[in-house]
Amino acid sequence: MSRVRIKSGKASLIGGIVVGLASFALWTAIAHELHADTMPWLATGVVVSAAIGVWIRLADL
Repeated sequence: MSRVRIKSGKASLIGGIVVGLASFALWTAIAHELHADTMPWLATGVVVSAAIGVWIRLADL
């Protein structure tokens, strides 16, 4: 029996990148407003934004 492979499109890759960048922009804006825009909080924002971008990429299959 042959296996069917689902091929993801380029749109889901671009969507994941855009959503990841937008979520990081929102994270930094909120951190700035809360006066918590230090390196540990921004590094956490990078990790969270990357996870959101990957999740959008995989969910868009």
